[in-house]
Amino acid sequence: MASGPAEADTRQRLLRTVKKEVKQIMEEAITRKFVHEDSSHIISFCAAVEACVLHGLRRRAAGFLCYNEIAALFMKVGKNFPPAEELSHKVQDLEQLIEST
Repeated sequence: MASGPAEADTRQRLLRTVKKEVKQIMEEAITRKFVHEDSSHIISFCAAVEACVLHGLRRRAAGFLCYNEIAALFMKVGKNFPPAEELSHKVQDLEQLIEST
C-alpha cells in the first residue's frame, strides 16, 4: 500500500498533468480556432484522465466543471461531438444533485 506523502505526490502529479493538457487544448483552440478530435492534445488529455480514474481520483469528479473555461470547452466540443455533450450534461446534473443535498 502507498504511503501518505507518496500518495499525495502522485495525486498532485496526475492533477497537474490533466491541467497541463487542458491548457494545451485551450491554446490550440485559440490559435487554430478549432480542435480536431484526433489532435494529439485530445489524446493526451484522455490518457491523463484515464490515469486519474485508474488511480482512483474520482471523489471530486462531479466538480471538475466548476471552472468556467473547462465547462465552456466541453460545451463547445459537445456541439460537434455528442459524447462530450452527454458528459457535460451528466456532470451538470450531478453538480445540481450535489448542490441540492
